[in-house]
Amino acid sequence: MNKAKLVVETWAKQFHCSPREKKLAFLFLANDILQNSRRKGSEFVGEFWKVLPDALRDVIQNGDDYARNQAMRLVNRS
Repeated sequence: MNKAKLVVETWAKQFHCSPREKKLAFLFLANDILQNSRRKGSEFVGEFWKVLPDALRDVIQNGDDYARNQAMRLVNRS
């Protein structure tokens, strides 16, 4: 298993086990990983592409107004 796959699987597991108020921090972490890994290749992008749509949907549907707005900002600036 490559490093990106392991990191993203761990991220997804922890994201889904976290309370609602912690999930936005996981989205920020994913964004940071993606921004910093772009220079080195696309393996993280490919792996996060598999889990981020559901994670974003979760925060947008179940988060408070602040979390929803921040999630939308992440999507719109990408």
